[in-house]
Amino acid sequence: MPDRRVASLIALAALAFGFAIEMGPVGTVIGEAVAWAITWAAEPLLWLAGLDVVRQGTELRSEAGWAVRVSEVCDGMGLVVVLGAFLAALGLRRGRDWVLRRLLIGLLAIQMFNLFRVLVLTLALNGWPEVFGHLHDRLFPLLTVLLFGALLLPLTRLAIFAALAVALTLLWTPIAGAVSALLVPPANLILSLAGPSEVGTIAQNGEAWSVGTRFLAGTDPLRLFRAPFEPRHFTLAMPVILTAVLMARGPLWLVLALALMLLAICVAASVAVLNLGAGLAQPTVLLPKADGSFLASDYATPEGLLAGLRLLQNVVVHFLLLLLPFLVLDGREAAE
Repeated sequence: MPDRRVASLIALAALAFGFAIEMGPVGTVIGEAVAWAITWAAEPLLWLAGLDVVRQGTELRSEAGWAVRVSEVCDGMGLVVVLGAFLAALGLRRGRDWVLRRLLIGLLAIQMFNLFRVLVLTLALNGWPEVFGHLHDRLFPLLTVLLFGALLLPLTRLAIFAALAVALTLLWTPIAGAVSALLVPPANLILSLAGPSEVGTIAQNGEAWSVGTRFLAGTDPLRLFRAPFEPRHFTLAMPVILTAVLMARGPLWLVLALALMLLAICVAASVAVLNLGAGLAQPTVLLPKADGSFLASDYATPEGLLAGLRLLQNVVVHFLLLLLPFLVLDGREAAE
């Protein structure tokens, strides 16, 4: 257990450092170049598949009216940061040769995977738009985890991990919304005590979730903006973490995972609200006064706070989905 705790702290520090670079000017330039290369490679392959598209920078446009943009989520730089963080956490124990071999293979595999992802999602958007969301939000996150498993686990262990992860994902999917909703009340409590003053309450209206804001949307009647939000996006890692916990027989790691998921929901809700405020032309915020009334005031987005929260969200979400399961499994392997 101590080795895994130390490795987890190193991985978190490496993630924070890597994402700070990836989200900065240098990372942005590199990410845009990689996204352009993926788009450039995808265009002729889509033509061979019979899809008539035109490339415009990092965007693939169809005459049918839809477009796919290879954004910072699809350029693979976040996955490179995660791979680097894992190798940094385990490099001293595994040795330089193992690290270099995994790094070189991983860099190539990540970009090939991202090209495959762009091709599949583009073809789905063209022919089966109703499955696009399922592929984007459910299948490809699992495939990303399995990609890391292929890079980091022995073949036999990978086969067990993949079979169990797929089975648990199928069981998790129907109940993900209901279970994730159980984290909303404690998240709202934390936000009310320690969240930014602009952030209101996470709530569900019908099937749609949103988080309240203090941004004025209208005065007759008084209305406040709400920011779209989906709690289950931040419990996506549960099946793969549970897989690792079952294989490593370490149930206490579930406590850490749940705490981090709760943190991810709080941070992401704050980011959603601050992003909404940053996108409004002339935002007005209602600030609470000591007597219980509110004061309408012009609003300026706290850019430093927003950047810090975005960084924290990136670190926590990627740690949960792509690092924690393999740190748990590696610790078990080391103990054996």
